[in-house]
Amino acid sequence: MEDQLSTRHVAEALNVSESSVKRWCDRGAIPTIRTLGGHRRIPLGGLLKFLEETNRQVPFPSKLKEPVESSARLTSKPEELEDLLPQFEKAVIAGDEVACRTLLTKYYARHESFAKLADEFIAATFHRIGELWDCGSLEVYQERRGCEVCHRVLHEFRRLIPDAPPNAPVAIGAAPSDDQYTLPGQIIELVLRECSWRATNLGSNLPFETLAQAVFSYQPKLLWLSVSHIKDEAKFIKEYATFREQIQAHTLVILGGRALHDGLRPKLKYTAHCDNMQQLAAFASALHGSPQKMDASNN
Repeated sequence: MEDQLSTRHVAEALNVSESSVKRWCDRGAIPTIRTLGGHRRIPLGGLLKFLEETNRQVPFPSKLKEPVESSARLTSKPEELEDLLPQFEKAVIAGDEVACRTLLTKYYARHESFAKLADEFIAATFHRIGELWDCGSLEVYQERRGCEVCHRVLHEFRRLIPDAPPNAPVAIGAAPSDDQYTLPGQIIELVLRECSWRATNLGSNLPFETLAQAVFSYQPKLLWLSVSHIKDEAKFIKEYATFREQIQAHTLVILGGRALHDGLRPKLKYTAHCDNMQQLAAFASALHGSPQKMDASNN
């Protein structure tokens, strides 16, 4: 059963009156479950749908971190990660958006971290799906459809993160040319926003020339590149070197992605390389308001 919230928790998180929340519940605007005692309980997934449909954000997300225990969960052991992962894999492969939303919100409600959600749940699932694809047990369209489903659900999750203050550091990022993978950039944006950065994902398959223009426009403290696929390594190294010379020296560059193997990274100039989202979160949190750090380079 999905974690449930009281109307008071939701009201405090949205900074509205509890009577307003109850009214939305009674109108059906917020999916609601009634307890045996007649109390309203709001599934986190239902709240996410309400936020998306009404274009609302959550000013005080910490108020949502005390879900109400349902009677079913009081009498049964909460599902562990090893129980949820097979269910999520099945839902992603089937393109079942409702099930994906339920399972993602269930995991997030217990861990309250997009970085952990990304590493232990989403990345682990798509790694397994990639193995099934490689051995011919899965069609390409199923993997792509699963990505799109996750995109839509994670877009809803963004509303759980309050906007960073105007003086917060700026971060932008993208996937470079020939890299069509969009999900990593979306997740990175969520992780950095959770770390109180003003983060913007620019998308995938972007040439270094336009990325340089974006740096000039945004003047970010941090630039990330998610590199899942490289068509021509020699070309990538050359274009990246030119790009790195063009952007401001004080712009911190974080690299990540499965295409950046051990033989390639020493040929690139960057500030840090992160193997996973939890590393990125730790690094970004440490950088928040910190002085400039030196680039890593073997050149």
